[in-house]
Amino acid sequence: MRLIGGLATRFHCHGPHSKHLRQYHDIDLLELRKEYNGILSVFQELGYVPNQEYNFLYGDTRLQFIDAATGGNVDVFLDKFRMGHTLDFRQRLRLDDLTIPITDLLLTKLQVVQFAEKDAKDIAAILEDHELGQEDGRETLNLEYVAELCSRDWGLHRTISGNLDRMKELIRKCLSNADGEEELLSKLDAVNGLLVTSRKSLRWRLRGLVGERVRWYREVEVGQGEVY
Repeated sequence: MRLIGGLATRFHCHGPHSKHLRQYHDIDLLELRKEYNGILSVFQELGYVPNQEYNFLYGDTRLQFIDAATGGNVDVFLDKFRMGHTLDFRQRLRLDDLTIPITDLLLTKLQVVQFAEKDAKDIAAILEDHELGQEDGRETLNLEYVAELCSRDWGLHRTISGNLDRMKELIRKCLSNADGEEELLSKLDAVNGLLVTSRKSLRWRLRGLVGERVRWYREVEVGQGEVY
């Protein structure tokens, strides 16, 4: 299993913008569905109790376990990260030993439709502490991969582009003249520039004709799988 969410961000980020990162009471993980029985076995050995109602409702895509001693939750996504948009990890999960790949961690933040301050802080921390590149690395953000996903999925492209614009507004408002402001803005421009210039699929272009007249994201129930 690999860490996802807030604890994964904490592991990778240590610069000034990571100061907001906090203690976490819940744990979020991602694992391949084919390891289903192994997941159940591990948590049973650790003394966790399956959330039977939750697992009955969402068990095809996600499992939840409760620490009998503390009441803390562990959520385990299976194969894919399904929130406002879906990110498929079946071919990428083993690129890092402890967490999901840093590029995918950034994507889980950028795909948030109801973008909040905490998401902006996490994105700033990730961008600050990692170099931009064109291939996967333990601590390198693979912009080619981000652009490839967005060039196939108009909805994901729409959400990420909008959040990049919001990030720039927040940085100019909250970090004006602060150390690192220009570097963060430069990295945001680099990501956005690649999204704009990447060759779009036919499916992307056809969906773009419809635009925002049809909802382009999945509605997430309040409190369902808040991944911090």
